[in-house]
Amino acid sequence: MTDLPAVSTPVDRRAAVALITTAVALSLLEYLAMPWKLLAAGVGSTWFPGMPDLGAGVAWVAATTLLLVVVPAVVVRGAFGDPLASIGWTTRGFLRHVPIYLLLLAIMAPAVWWASRQPSFLTTYPFVASARKDLGAFVRWEVAYLFQFLAIEAFFRGYLLFSCERAMGRLAIFVAAVPYTMIHFHKPLPECLGAAGAGLVLGYLALRYRSFIGGVFLHAGVALAMDLLSVRASGLFG
Repeated sequence: MTDLPAVSTPVDRRAAVALITTAVALSLLEYLAMPWKLLAAGVGSTWFPGMPDLGAGVAWVAATTLLLVVVPAVVVRGAFGDPLASIGWTTRGFLRHVPIYLLLLAIMAPAVWWASRQPSFLTTYPFVASARKDLGAFVRWEVAYLFQFLAIEAFFRGYLLFSCERAMGRLAIFVAAVPYTMIHFHKPLPECLGAAGAGLVLGYLALRYRSFIGGVFLHAGVALAMDLLSVRASGLFG
């Protein structure tokens, strides 16, 4: 048997832990905490007895926040003693960067409008079926849903991106974009492919501005617009 060549480059512990955390967190979310799994397990009825799908959706957001925000924060602060600003938790310079994110939102607007007319998107959004039929459920779902985008950006354009940057430089943008694209496998194909490009753009901006906060507002804005256009097409607002 041929011996494997020796690896001379030391392993960056922060990057290694971040990549392992990504694998474990996304696996747990996929197999245990997706909304339809929580609904089947009866979790939704516990959270919102009258609207179990809404309860399951909110529980999914809670699980996402725990695994993608709380766990990385504990790792960064507890295991390595780094400030959360080291993984993008800062609003410094945010107002100066607002115009670029507004420009990106304007660029994406036609695609969102087009998507809101497609059957595959109309049967997907809002993610909670009750929110497509009941205004109260829609409002409650959107409040919870927006927190989910904080978790997504904090993880992929925060924790994973900045942890890998130490060892990989700007290659970390591409590394973080891969699992981010993969979490869209349950979504319509155009959105999944678009996520690959969005992951690269938002990753670049996060590294440039040393913050993922702008991405939260852009991501949430696109998602809210998609849901509003979808329920408008279904007649929820009359």
